[in-house]
Amino acid sequence: MVKTADLHFEYPGGESFTFPDIALPPKEHLLILGPSGIGKTTLLHLLSGILPASRGIISIDGVEITSLNRKALDEFRGANIGLVFQQYHYVKSLNVEENLKLRQHFPKKLVDKERRIAIAERLGLGDHLNKKVTELSQGQQQRLSIALGLIHRPKVVFADEPTSNLDDSNCEQVLTLLKDEADLCESSLVIITHDHRVTQHFSNQIVL
Repeated sequence: MVKTADLHFEYPGGESFTFPDIALPPKEHLLILGPSGIGKTTLLHLLSGILPASRGIISIDGVEITSLNRKALDEFRGANIGLVFQQYHYVKSLNVEENLKLRQHFPKKLVDKERRIAIAERLGLGDHLNKKVTELSQGQQQRLSIALGLIHRPKVVFADEPTSNLDDSNCEQVLTLLKDEADLCESSLVIITHDHRVTQHFSNQIVL
């Protein structure tokens, strides 16, 4: 599902990172662990095609994304990759269901209200579909972030530090939600974090 080889990135100014090779089979999950400043977020941005690699190969579901042009990469990402960022990304002027519907419409215009209702119910947002994002609690906003990352049934989900600001109880809850939703969608889940509490939940691990 996710394969990399000789992956390297260099920022303007000289800071550079070289990453270990990844070979993650379909429907399996991976934890990438490392301290702050080691390049974890850079790696996530490379794997999701947000940053272009300075050197190396990235393949997702058999597609070598490092060889795609920008338009093709954007379309591939929209259809096949889910992103759960540490900072939430919503359209604040829209309500919960409208945000989910908007994500379903890229890159293909899907009309699947049942999917929106089902994922909202599983994530405890069923009674909040008509609320604006600004009316949600922090925990509800985080669950919406998970829903937005998985609503389109991506091949792989990349989650950036999803538990770093949570207490132990909420950490367990968010990990369970992420893994359960990924399993239901038959998606691979890749979590990138410095939070060592997460290690017990993953048999596949890479330490940067």
